[in-house]
Amino acid sequence: MISFSGFYNNQKVAEKTLELEQWLKTRHLMGAGNPNFARYNPPWTLPFMRRNEVLINLRD
Repeated sequence: MISFSGFYNNQKVAEKTLELEQWLKTRHLMGAGNPNFARYNPPWTLPFMRRNEVLINLRD
């Protein structure tokens, strides 16, 4: 999982997904399935307080 705050768009999610995939690779871990994007706050939350995550399940 990698967390980030602020607004999100397809480019930001793609950048964070790539960052997480590279982190997994440096630790010799393999993802399983597609990455997931999670957002936790209502739209009126101030950008610096928003919590977003990209998650990748790991293989056994």
